[in-house]
Formats: sequence, C-alpha cells, structure tokens
Amino acid sequence: MKRLISEGYDVSGVYVTDPERWPKVASTVSYAREVGLPVRILRREDLLTPPDELRDAQCLSVGFGFILPKAFLAHVRICLNVHGTLLPKYPGARSLNWLLANGEQDSGVTVHIVDEGVDTGPIVLQRAFRLSNFESSASLLRKTLEFEPDVVVDALRRFEREGLSCAAPQSPLQAARFPDRAPTHSEIDPEKPLAGLFNEIRAADPDRFPAYFYVDGQKVCIRLWRPDKPADEWDLI
Repeated sequence: MKRLISEGYDVSGVYVTDPERWPKVASTVSYAREVGLPVRILRREDLLTPPDELRDAQCLSVGFGFILPKAFLAHVRICLNVHGTLLPKYPGARSLNWLLANGEQDSGVTVHIVDEGVDTGPIVLQRAFRLSNFESSASLLRKTLEFEPDVVVDALRRFEREGLSCAAPQSPLQAARFPDRAPTHSEIDPEKPLAGLFNEIRAADPDRFPAYFYVDGQKVCIRLWRPDKPADEWDLI
C-alpha cells in the first residue's frame, strides 16, 4: 500500500479481515488510518452482499483471508490478486514451504485476475527470482515480500495500458496443488537417507514447526545450520 501511494495511485479505501482474528493486518490498518484512508472490516458473510461503495470498483487483493465468492466478483469491475509463487505452480495458502520441500530453484510473484477458483485466474504479470540451496522458510518469505511491490506496480501499469487483453490463461496441466501447509507436514521419515531429507528439513519452520521424527515414542526435532554462513545470509540456513 505504501508503494502504491508513493507511485501516485488513488487508493480510495482499505478492506481487511478482523484484526483480532488476523493480527498481521493491524499494521495495514494503522498505516491506512495514518494517511487518512477509510478502513472497513469485512466478514465472510459481507462478501455475499458486498458494500455499495465497492460497486464497479477496481480492487487489488493482497493476502486477503477469504476466497472471494461469485457475488463479490460480479459486484466489482475487476479484482486482481497478488500471489507469492509462479502460478500455476503452488496455488493456495501457505504454499511457500512446498517450494523448498521440492527443491525448486526459482520462485516469484504473480499478479492475476481473480476468478471463482483459487489462484486460477488469467495472469497479468509474473516475475521470477533465483533461490539458494540454503533458503529457509523465513528467507523465502522475506524475499517474496521484498519482491512483490515492484511486480504489483508493473502489473497495474500494464493492466492500465492493455486491459483484459494482457491477461493470459493459466495452463491447467501444470496446476498440481499441494495441501495448505500444516504442522504435521514437518514430520520426516527417519528411514530415508539424510541427504534426501535436506529439502524436507529446511522446508519446516525451525522455530515454530521444526522437522521432527519419533524415537521410543518421543518427539525429536531437527535444526540445520552452517558454521561458516556469510553475514549477509542472516535468515538462510
């Protein structure tokens, strides 16, 4: 939002999920109020009867907590969404860890038109960045968030110039979907070779949900580190 405002975009309002349930939106609410933007909390049921001020509006969804239903999409003129992977690969929520688990060498950000599916709409703009073999869940999230603003601004400029003609349909053949990441996905099979478990271990959040296995019924957690890690790789393994 800060970047859009600095680029001169006319942001007319900010719509968020309940900060008591979604605490991470609190900073967005605070900044919006600081710059004088109206803020409205939307519940899931509000999306079925969208606010009148959103009729024929142009909307940008960035990390919104609910799937936007058909009634909402029919109410607004257009809704674009920002997704932190290279769609159609890795759609859905909490998907970044799967990139690491699968040993991907690239990630990126996609801006697409919202349709009735989950991250399935036509792509307006997509850009990639390289991943390190020592990427962690924390470093991948940081890099994605740092990368997003440039992609979003360029996507909006492209959409302003070209309209719907700039959006290319996603290929359904590449749209394999992994489940939303859960703590149980951090469990590894100790019978596998250690080298073969490297990606699974680094995909797990080492602080909140570290990789683990069981010995005599006791949970044993795993943490990776490099004794000679460069200082500028502070949040990598």
